[in-house]
Amino acid sequence: SDEDVTYAVACVTAFGSLAMFLLPFLGGVLQLDAHVSGLWSGASIHEIAQVVAAAFQHGQQAGEFGTIAKLSRVILLAPLVLALGWFARRAASRKGGDEETQSQVPVPWFVIGFVALVVFNSLVLIPETLKQALIALTAILLTMSLAAMGLETDLRKLRKKGLRPFLLGAMAWLFIVSFSLLAISLFA
Repeated sequence: SDEDVTYAVACVTAFGSLAMFLLPFLGGVLQLDAHVSGLWSGASIHEIAQVVAAAFQHGQQAGEFGTIAKLSRVILLAPLVLALGWFARRAASRKGGDEETQSQVPVPWFVIGFVALVVFNSLVLIPETLKQALIALTAILLTMSLAAMGLETDLRKLRKKGLRPFLLGAMAWLFIVSFSLLAISLFA
């Protein structure tokens, strides 16, 4: 429902904003070097802008590591979502599902479109003026979609959901922050 999506976006934004301030502070307290601090921000914060804001607080090198880690996560989303769709279709066909059941498994068209645009942008030289116009259009369309989602949300329904989804978001965020720091400390 619209309320579920709005609640999820609000949680991601709230915990990402908290992480922008908390991770650099904890990085200092834990005496993390720029490499680990940057990777931690890039691995545990959801939004790119928030990663950049957090990682660069620990210096240029940490900012670069954080940005690369986050962009690596973003680029790996495309093959992951496509693979999950493929596995879901395959599982539906193994269960003896008919074509209608198999067609109910969603095709991630936005991911296919994203990959197509990445390839197009890599192969075709886009004039700088057009590129700047497209960047501005992207910001406008994203703002419009978020505003539309917010305007469609019934705050009474959102309030009825209570604190349980927020607490789930908080626990997930704490797990991601802790697990990513542990993994980076062990393997980086």
